Amino acid sequence: MASAFLSSIISKTSQVLGSVHRWAASPSSPSDPRSSVWEDLEELERTLKRIQAVLHDAEEREIREEAVKLWLKELKEVAYDAEDVLDDYQYEVLRAQVEDGASHKRKRVEAGDDEEEVSSSLSTIVNVSIPDGMGDRIREIRKRFNEISEDRKRLRLRGEDGERRVFRALSPPPSSHMVDESSIYGRKHDKQKVIDMLFSEGMGNGISVVPIVGKGGLGKTTIAQLVYNDSKVKEYFDLTGWVCVSDDFDVPRLTKAIIESITEESCDLTEISPLQNSLKKKVEGRKLLLVLDDVWNEQQCHWESLRIPFVGAETVVRIIVTCRNDSVAKIMETVHAYHPGYLSEDESWSLFQHYAFGGRDPEERPHLADTGKQIVEKCSGLPLAVKTIGSLLRHEMDEDSWMEVLQSDLWELDKNNETLASLRLSYNRMPAHLKPCFIYCSMFPKDYEFDKDILVRLWTAQGYIPPRGRKTMEDIGDECFNDLLTRSFFDSYLDRKFKMHDIIHDLAKSIAGTECYAIVDKKLPGSPDKIRHLYVQGVGELVKSPSPHNLRALRTLLRMEHLGPPSIVIQEITQSSLLRCLEFRWQEVEIPDLLGDLKHLRYLHIASHCMKKLPESVCLLCHLQTLILYCGALAKLPDGLGNLINLRCLNLSSDCIKKLPESVRQLRNLQSLDLHRCKELKELPCVGSLTNLRHLDTRGTQVLCLPAGIEKLTNLQRLRGRYEVQGGIGVLKDLVNLQGDLCIAGLGNLVSIEDAKDVGLKYKHKLERSHLRWDADREHHCYYDGLTLEVFLEENKDAPADKKREEALLEYLQPPTNLKELVIDEYGGSKFPEWVGNPLSLASLREIHIIRCHSVRSLSLCMHASLSKSKLERVSIVCCWELESIGGLYNLHSLEKLKISFCHKLQLLSEEGLPSKLQSLHIEGCQQLTSLSGMQNLASLRELFILDCPKLQIMVEDQLPSMPRYVEIIHCPGLVNWCEIQKINCIQVVSSDIYWPLFPKICMMREEAIRLRLKKIQDKYLSFHHS
Repeated sequence: MASAFLSSIISKTSQVLGSVHRWAASPSSPSDPRSSVWEDLEELERTLKRIQAVLHDAEEREIREEAVKLWLKELKEVAYDAEDVLDDYQYEVLRAQVEDGASHKRKRVEAGDDEEEVSSSLSTIVNVSIPDGMGDRIREIRKRFNEISEDRKRLRLRGEDGERRVFRALSPPPSSHMVDESSIYGRKHDKQKVIDMLFSEGMGNGISVVPIVGKGGLGKTTIAQLVYNDSKVKEYFDLTGWVCVSDDFDVPRLTKAIIESITEESCDLTEISPLQNSLKKKVEGRKLLLVLDDVWNEQQCHWESLRIPFVGAETVVRIIVTCRNDSVAKIMETVHAYHPGYLSEDESWSLFQHYAFGGRDPEERPHLADTGKQIVEKCSGLPLAVKTIGSLLRHEMDEDSWMEVLQSDLWELDKNNETLASLRLSYNRMPAHLKPCFIYCSMFPKDYEFDKDILVRLWTAQGYIPPRGRKTMEDIGDECFNDLLTRSFFDSYLDRKFKMHDIIHDLAKSIAGTECYAIVDKKLPGSPDKIRHLYVQGVGELVKSPSPHNLRALRTLLRMEHLGPPSIVIQEITQSSLLRCLEFRWQEVEIPDLLGDLKHLRYLHIASHCMKKLPESVCLLCHLQTLILYCGALAKLPDGLGNLINLRCLNLSSDCIKKLPESVRQLRNLQSLDLHRCKELKELPCVGSLTNLRHLDTRGTQVLCLPAGIEKLTNLQRLRGRYEVQGGIGVLKDLVNLQGDLCIAGLGNLVSIEDAKDVGLKYKHKLERSHLRWDADREHHCYYDGLTLEVFLEENKDAPADKKREEALLEYLQPPTNLKELVIDEYGGSKFPEWVGNPLSLASLREIHIIRCHSVRSLSLCMHASLSKSKLERVSIVCCWELESIGGLYNLHSLEKLKISFCHKLQLLSEEGLPSKLQSLHIEGCQQLTSLSGMQNLASLRELFILDCPKLQIMVEDQLPSMPRYVEIIHCPGLVNWCEIQKINCIQVVSSDIYWPLFPKICMMREEAIRLRLKKIQDKYLSFHHS
C-alpha cells in the first residue's frame, strides 16, 4: 500500500508542529518574519488533520481505485517534504540550545565556577531565527496540501466518524468443519497433540479452552478440522459445533451461530438474553466440543460475555480456538496454546504433488519436478503457500511458467492467491503505527537476522514509534516489535535474533514497492530516486558506477561491506542530505570532515579497523539519537561529543580508547552506554548527571573503579562489568531498578555490616541471579553476565572476622523473593539465616548453590513443609566440610538435579527420602555418609553418580523403579549387593588414580567398549557402570 508510511509521517509532522509552536514564541510585531510563518504553520496543521481524518477510507479504497492510490502517493510525497522542512527548523532550535549551553559554560569558567553544569533555560531559545527560504518552503507545502485536501472532496473520501467501507474481497472465505483428509499431509502429529490436550489430566467439568496459534496459512484450521472429525472425539462428545468467528466478534451473532451449529436447526432469536438462555438449556448436562475458528478479538469483556451460557452449567465444554496472535489466545486459554510447526520438506513435496500434478507421476516431467522442488523449498513449509502455488501451476505445465514462479521475488496479490491474500489480511488489520515498522523490514534481504534492539532504534530514528505517556521510545518500540512477533510477522531465531518468513517478506516488499530496496549483488531499480531506504551488501551496481546515482531522497543507507573507493562512498553519503539512518564500513585512517551536513541524521553506525579519529563534524549532528562505533584503532573521541544533546545510545568498541571525554556528562538524554568491547578502558567520568541512563555495560574491560555519581542513577536497570569498591557497597542503595545478575565478591572485606543492610538487596525485585562471595580472589571469577562488585579493604582498616558477624551480614543480604538463582560462596558462619530455607522468602528460586561454606553444620532447604511452594529445580552443595545434615529435600517437589560433593562429615541426606521428580543425582566424596533412602520413588531418574562414599549403603529392597540412562558408582564397596540386584554391571580397576584419567571417556562409551578397555586391569576398588 502506498499509504503504509503515511499515518506515521502525519503523526510525526503534527508532533514537530507542536514542538515548533512551543519554541517559536508569539512574534513581537506583524512585521516580524516569524509572523507569516506562524500563520502558515497553524493553517498547515489544520489541513493535515482534515486529511488525516480520511486516511482509513483511502487505505481501503486504494486497492480498487487508481485515483485514490495516486492521491495517497502524492500525499505521501508532500508529507515527506513537510517533515524535512520542519526537521530543518527543529535542528536550528537544537543548535541554538547547544550554543547557548556552550556560552553558559564559558561564562562559568571565566567566573571560576567549577560546579557541574546544568541545562540551559528554555526561555533563552525564543530568539531562534527562521532560516533563509524556510518561510517560502512552508508556504509552498501548505499550498500543495490544500490542493490535496480539495481533491479528497472530489474523491468523496469519508472521515473516521463516517461508516467505513468494507470490501468483501478482503475477507477470507468462511471455514467449515468439513475436510478432505486425502489432501492433507504432515498433520497427524499435530492432530494427536491437540486431542491429547483436550483429554489431558485436570480437564474436569466446566470450560476448557485449547488455542491453536500461528500465522496465516500455517494450517490451524486444518488441524482443528482433523480433531473435530476424529471418530473417538465424536464418540466422546454429545454435542459438537463449529463457528467461523473472523473479525466481527459480535456476541449475539456468535451465540446464535453456536445454537444453530450444535442443533443443526435455525434459530429465530435475536436478543442476547433469550439467546444465552436457550444455549444454556441446550448444553446443560451434556459434553460439548466447540470450535471457534479465526478469532481476532482482543477484548476480554467480549469473551466473558460469550462464555456466560457455559458458566455454572453441569457440563463439559471443550473449546478449540484458532487465531493468529498470542494476545488473542491469552484472553481465552485455560491451557498453554499449541503452536503448529511448518511442514517438512517431504511433506511439502507430497502436498505440492497432490495439487500441481493431480495424481500424475512427476517423474514423467523431470525438469518440472526439479523446478517444483525448488519452488517448494521457497515456500518454507507453509501449507497454504504450497497448496496455492501447486494449484496455480496445475494448468501451466510448461517449464517457462514454472521458472518464472521460481525466480519471482513478488507473488501477485489477488483473490486467487490465498496465501498472500491471507497474510495481507493480517497486515490490513494491523494497527496503523505497526505498518511502517513492518514495511521498513522489506529493505533487508530475505533470511536476514534481525537484531531486536538495533531494529527498534532504526524505527525510532525514522519517527515510526509514537510517543505514549511517560514511557521511553525504546520501551514503546520494544512493545511494537513484540506485537509484530505475536502476530507471527517475525519468527524467533536466536536470543534476541529474529527472522522473517520469505512469504511475509514478499508481502512487505509488495507493499513498499521501490521505497525499500536491498542490493545484494544486483542492480538498482529503474527509478533509484524513488528509493528512501537502501541496504547494500556485495559488489552491486551502486559501487561499480563511475558516477553516483540520484539518491537524494534516501532516509536510510546501510552499507554492510566496504565497497569501492572512498570517494564513491563519500559521494553517496554527502548527496543524501536527508538521511536519518546511516551505516557504513571504512578502510582509511581518517574520514573526511563532511558528516556535519547530515543534519537530519538520527542513527550513525561506523565500522572500521583503520580509523583513528572521529570527525569533529559528528558533534554537529544535534538530532543524533544512536551512535555506534566499532572502530578498533580509534584512540580518542572528540571533546565536542557533549553537543549531541539528543543522544540516547552510545555504543563503542575500541582496542585503544582509555578514557571518555568529560563532555559525556552533558548527554542528559543518554539511556544506553555500551563500552563492553573497550579492553583498554581504565576509567569512567563522573556519571551523576546522566540521570536517564538505563544501561551501562563495561564487560570485557579492565576492572574499573565504580564511577562517581553512580548512586544518582536511579533509572539504571542493567549495570554490567567488574568494578572495585573500597570498604562498602551501600552505593547501590538507591538503584532499586537493577535487573539481571549481581555478584558481590570480597564480602569478608566489608568494614561495617550496616553497609550490607543499606544496599537493600531484598528490595531490588528485578534481580534474577545473585552470587554472594566472601573471598575477593580474582581467580574465583563470577561467571555472570551482569554486575560484579569486588570489595577491597580501605587503607589502614581491617574487617573483623567472627562467625556471629558473618551470620548477621548474610541476614542483611537477603535477596528479593523473585530471585531465580542464588550462590553463597565461602560464607564463614556456622548456620544460615532462616530465609535460606524459607520457600516464602525465595518463592521464585529455581537454583541454589552452596559452595565452600566450611563452618556450616546443618542446612534446611525447606523449613515449612506444610507451606512448601518451593520451585527449586537444582541444588548444589560443594565443599561444606563440617556439614552433617541436610533437611527438607523431600519437600522440594520440583527438584530435578541434586549434587552433593566433598561434604566429608555428612552422615544423613534425607530421612524422608528424595523427591520423586529427581532426574539427576550426584554424590561424591562424602566419606561419612551411611545411608540413602527413597530410591524406589525416583521414577524419573536419568543420571546416577555416586563416587568415593565408602560407608554408604542402600537397602536391597530399596530398588530403582527403572534403570537410569547413565550410572557411575566408584569406590563404594557397600553398594555391591545393591548393584548386583539392580543388575548394574561390574568394572574392576586397580585404583582410583588409574580410573580417574579414563573417567571422561568412560562416561561416553558403551558397555562393551568399557569391558574391552578395562578387562586386563586387576581389582582393588569396585566401580559400576551402566549405559
